[in-house]
Amino acid sequence: MSTLRIAPPAFTPYTGGRELPVGTPRVSVVMPVFNGEQFIAESVRSVLASELTDLELLVLDDGSTDGSVVAARDAAAGDARVRIIALPHGGVAAARNAGLREARAPLIANLDADDVMLPQRLSRQLAFLDANPEYVAIGSRALVIDAHGVPKRVGVRLFTHEEIDLAHIEGRGGAVWNPTMTFRKDVALRVGGYLDGLHTTGEDHDLWLRMAEVGKLANLPEVLIRYRIHGRNVSLSTADRERRLAVTLDTLRRAFIRRGITDREPKKIAAQPAGKAERLRDTALLRFFSGERGRALLLALSACVIQPTSPATWAALRVILREEPPRRSLVVA
Repeated sequence: MSTLRIAPPAFTPYTGGRELPVGTPRVSVVMPVFNGEQFIAESVRSVLASELTDLELLVLDDGSTDGSVVAARDAAAGDARVRIIALPHGGVAAARNAGLREARAPLIANLDADDVMLPQRLSRQLAFLDANPEYVAIGSRALVIDAHGVPKRVGVRLFTHEEIDLAHIEGRGGAVWNPTMTFRKDVALRVGGYLDGLHTTGEDHDLWLRMAEVGKLANLPEVLIRYRIHGRNVSLSTADRERRLAVTLDTLRRAFIRRGITDREPKKIAAQPAGKAERLRDTALLRFFSGERGRALLLALSACVIQPTSPATWAALRVILREEPPRRSLVVA
């Protein structure tokens, strides 16, 4: 494996935030939407069901022509923490940048309009960022569900900054999943926000590479998001594979220049296959979220025996032992 060389950061590393003005929410949840009326109501309700209540939700309507805005407004049910912002259609990167400009909180939590966050998501991630000021962004694991909410698999397998940044510089943008990420607004603005030229894909990979040059990234080993796959997911489309690869290589070229990497050409390097303990751990979580606690416990214990030093494996076991499997729909309509 080649050695990752990183040049000194171009910016002063992040050293912590300041006291918040009175009335400022602790976190702004940013939710872009374009013709997402089918799932946005559940997404909005999941935010409003958060254990952490000191938040605002920004719904960035990217020129939708369906009933997305009406569905979001109905789901908000007059909650003053929700703001719906109308934008001309400019793509997801432009919508996310509008969210950065409009957000009143020092922390931004991403959530797509077809995904669902668990009630403990924000409290767990904010506690991590409060305790670790050198980190500029924190993600989590995600439970992949289908259009009907049926669990399919567990995503996100890297947890430390070093693992994540190496995967990103090797072209694997999925080392963190964008809807799971909560990050420091001032750092995102300092590095230039999302690249507006990336209209439908790659905007998150580019941002996380730049943010990793001024601070650290990590993923919590807990499942805190339900990530929905369906026919309209941009990130899962196969029709434009070649174009997406070209975007990835352009992103890597810019990162190589910033970091002074000159000993090789940018290319996408495949991830190593999951080991036996990792497969057992993730199958255990999938069984748990499917309502099979007994089977899940046996699988998780087997994973702990094989890989007793893995924080993610022990985190899976703790969830299976202590928590109740959530309903297929996490929020009440």
